[in-house]
Order: sequence, then C-alpha cells, then structure tokens
Amino acid sequence: MQHIELPEDYSLVLQEVGENGEEDLMELAETLNLDGSRLRHIVTSLQHKGLVVMSRSAGRGAWIRLSAKGQKMMQSLWPEAGSTGMSYGY
Repeated sequence: MQHIELPEDYSLVLQEVGENGEEDLMELAETLNLDGSRLRHIVTSLQHKGLVVMSRSAGRGAWIRLSAKGQKMMQSLWPEAGSTGMSYGY
C-alpha cells in the first residue's frame, strides 16, 4: 500500500470513523470540535484519496464510513485494532 501523509485533523476524522464504523457528519463535527465547512473539506479530500465513503439518505442526513482502502490503512497504522470493533485507545 502506498504511503499517504495526512494532517492531524484528517487522521482524527479517520480514527473516529474507524472506531464507530459509521458517523453522522454533523455529530462528527461536534465530537471533534470542527467547523462544519472544515469537516466537509476534510471528508471531500479523504474521499478523493479513496479512504472514506459518504452516503446521504432522506431523514438520516450525511454519513461517512471507511472504504476498504481506509480500513486497510487504519489496520496498518493500528494493527491491534483488528478488523472489527476498532479501538485505538488514544
């Protein structure tokens, strides 16, 4: 897998999504104390890198989850997290 350099806030987004499997975009912004427009920028960038997938549905809003590539990257960074129930213990 190619090496991908990410700013700290990008890594925090990946870590939070990886821990929970799927995250509501608005709740994630609140959890990470990020401005909504900043989070949307981060998510768009992570999508372009192929690390996250975003879905929208009526009544549920926007949700993001790790892509297969994102899961592999997180497992390489934190092998102890395993493939299910990722817990990174920061």
